[in-house]
Amino acid sequence: MSSREYISDIEYLAIPYLDEDPKVMDFRAEISDMVYADLAKQGRFIYAPISSCHHIAKKYGLPRDWEFWKHMDEELVRICKTLIIVKLDGWKISTGVTAEIEIAKKYNIPIEDIDPEKYLIQLGKY
Repeated sequence: MSSREYISDIEYLAIPYLDEDPKVMDFRAEISDMVYADLAKQGRFIYAPISSCHHIAKKYGLPRDWEFWKHMDEELVRICKTLIIVKLDGWKISTGVTAEIEIAKKYNIPIEDIDPEKYLIQLGKY
């Protein structure tokens, strides 16, 4: 199996993240973790940048804006087989999610939506 075939199995999880309130970003990272876990339990091979990088960015003071992450995210979306969008409040105006959608369209990558309602219910936020 070539590395390209292996990489093509990855699905990219997009979720709104940046907010003025750090508690909102923590909450969004928690939702990302929950969705990631659900999808992984289904046997799906997921890359979730928020789940992967939130704690590192927080602990080591990395920037959290799109400008810092855009090159890495574009490369990762480009090689994924699917872009999965968690339609959490703010997804339509999220700079990152909007850019990730445009990248997926540019490379003809299918887009799948996830309704976050069940995760919000689990966290008592619905």
